[in-house]
Amino acid sequence: MEIKLKSENNKKYPKVYISFQLPEKANQLLTESCKRSKRKKIQEATLRLEDHLSKYRSISELNQTVLNSNIEEIKEMEIQDVCTSNP
Repeated sequence: MEIKLKSENNKKYPKVYISFQLPEKANQLLTESCKRSKRKKIQEATLRLEDHLSKYRSISELNQTVLNSNIEEIKEMEIQDVCTSNP
């Protein structure tokens, strides 16, 4: 499954193939998801990764997620923290 991106992004970030080991529990969840959606594992994993990356900016060490939609608000809070903590 392939999502079309703007042509300028394709030149800077070409299509890549990534291999990694999936933990047993994640494999189970992915397999169950494939059965429900009737997609192959690679299709399901690609869809889910693209969805997650488009929605979330990061996953912090504290196991919290930062939504892309909140990024401007978070940047403003960080600026205010720096301004108030540095005299």
